[in-house]
Parts: sequence; C-alpha cells; structure tokens
Amino acid sequence: MSSRSWFSRALLPWYRENQRPLPWRTSPDPYRIWLSEVILQQTRVDQGTAYWHRFVERFPSVSQLAKASEDQVLRLWQGLGYYSRARNLRTAAQQVVKEHGGQFPADHSTLLKLKGVGDYTASAIASICFGIPEPVVDGNVYRVLSRAFGIATPIDSTTGRKEFRGLAAELLSRAHPGDHNQAVMELGAMVCTPRNPRCDECPLARKCIAKAEGRIAELPVKASKTKTRTRHFNYLLIGAKSGIYLRKRTARTFGRGCGSCRWWRPRRRRRRHY
Repeated sequence: MSSRSWFSRALLPWYRENQRPLPWRTSPDPYRIWLSEVILQQTRVDQGTAYWHRFVERFPSVSQLAKASEDQVLRLWQGLGYYSRARNLRTAAQQVVKEHGGQFPADHSTLLKLKGVGDYTASAIASICFGIPEPVVDGNVYRVLSRAFGIATPIDSTTGRKEFRGLAAELLSRAHPGDHNQAVMELGAMVCTPRNPRCDECPLARKCIAKAEGRIAELPVKASKTKTRTRHFNYLLIGAKSGIYLRKRTARTFGRGCGSCRWWRPRRRRRRHY
C-alpha cells in the first residue's frame, strides 16, 4: 500500500457526505458529464448549472446536439462568452455521432481527439463515466496538492505541470477514480479555497504541510503573472431612422468587407449578440 494512501482514505468519505447535489452527478452519462465540463471551463457552477439544464432540455442526447445548427447552439450559449467553446461543442458532438456511432469512446486517448477536449476533460469523462484511472488536474487540484504536500514548484511551469500530474496519478484511487477526482476538485472549490480556506472543515488538515508550516497563503506558486495588453478596435455604426446595419461576426466573415451586412429593423426582428 502506498505511503500516501491516507490521502484518498481521508478524502473519499468526506466527499460522499459533503458533495454538492449537482444535476450531472445523478448519472454517469458521458454526454451529460462532457456537457458540464465544457460549460464550466470558464463559468461558475451557479451560473453554469442553468445553462446545463437548457442544453439537456433542448438537446437530450449527443445525436440531437449533433443535428443542431450553429445558430441554435450559439443562441442557447448566449451570455457565457468564449463562443469557440459552443462551436467546439457542436463539432465534437458530430464527431461522436459520425466516428463513434453516437457513443462516447471509453478511452482517454480517443477522447482527446474530440474537438475542444483537452487532458482535463478527457480524464474527467474517462474516470467518472468509465472508471478509468486517469487523474484530473485543474486549478482546484493544483491548490489542494500544493498545500497538502507543501510543494512550491510553480504550477505554470513545465516541471510543475509534470510534477503535479505525476502526484495526482500516484494518489488516485484505482478502485474509485471518478469519485476521487471529483473529491479533490470539490475540496478545492468548497474548502481549500484561494482565500480564507476553511481548514477546520478539511479532512486533510491533520497532515497538511502548508497548514503546519503557516504557508497556506503562499501556495500554490506561479512563476509568472498574466500579462495584460491594450487592444484597440475600430467599428462603424451605420444607422437611419428605420434601422441599423448589423453584421454577425463569425470565423468566416471576420476581417472581410461589408458585403455580409444586413439591414435590421428594430420592430421586426431582435438584435442578437454572440
């Protein structure tokens, strides 16, 4: 037995008693799990849950999502931002239907071939839905592991990413990989938060090195800060008493001339924002 098996032994009972009742946790359906992971990539859970319900109600299966038009998907996605996620969602659904007969592949490397699916999402689907021992590593996981084991290696370095993924794989419960992965993420989201962590409620507190050494605020470490840059955009607003010209920006039309402009009359159709 690994000397670090205490980690999963302490974490799993806590998770099973304290996990949030999120709707995609009621069934290990790969479609619903994948949908939740894509929506929550840049979205808070409280906001993303409403969008998840909308997608499931409108497109109950991956095959129905695959048949949807881009406009239908973007309309449901409106307000979440990062619209490439919505376009990738539709493309990946079409891949699942065309290449895998409408069934998500039960293989980590094959999942990675789906549009917009990276290592984190592929590992989440593989472990939660198919019981495959693939570790997930996101911001919550970096924070929990760096504090619990007192690791100061920068999480945004090549060395750090490799070290933390290796540690996550070592700690992973082979018997319950899906619950284990969700438990680490849940702990980071609910207890081991970036600011004001609730250490008194943490099942790992007794062995947490950062807590023992008073280094909680120092971890995790980042080697570089996000650089900000100033961007300038020029635009034309062509209007008249009866309406204004609008052009929907897409990957195909962005940067081209005004040939794709359309006349918009406020009383006849609603303006859309993507």
